[in-house]
Amino acid sequence: MSKATVRKVFVMGLVLWVVGGVLAALTMQGGQSPHPGVYSAGLALVAVGALVEVISWILALISVALLGRWGWFLAMLILAPLGLLLIVMIIYSFVGPSQPRAARRRQLSAG
Repeated sequence: MSKATVRKVFVMGLVLWVVGGVLAALTMQGGQSPHPGVYSAGLALVAVGALVEVISWILALISVALLGRWGWFLAMLILAPLGLLLIVMIIYSFVGPSQPRAARRRQLSAG
């Protein structure tokens, strides 16, 4: 699984989560009771977005494991369940590994 694909899945889940949260929050403003249909739709979008984010985290774990980058694997495995999933996935998206360690060593020694 490429890092770009994992990033796209994560951003899609994040967008769904934010849109659902905003939708649910907008129905609560004004001190009135929320419209049950709109509020439920917002909560459903939040749940689906969170599920997609967890799926992207699992895809990232698989990708890092296939590359043999065990330090990244352990960091992602330990930090994400501690409530740092958003931070872990943003860091992985920008600076995460995209090639196996052996290929990286060859590339560094050749350059």
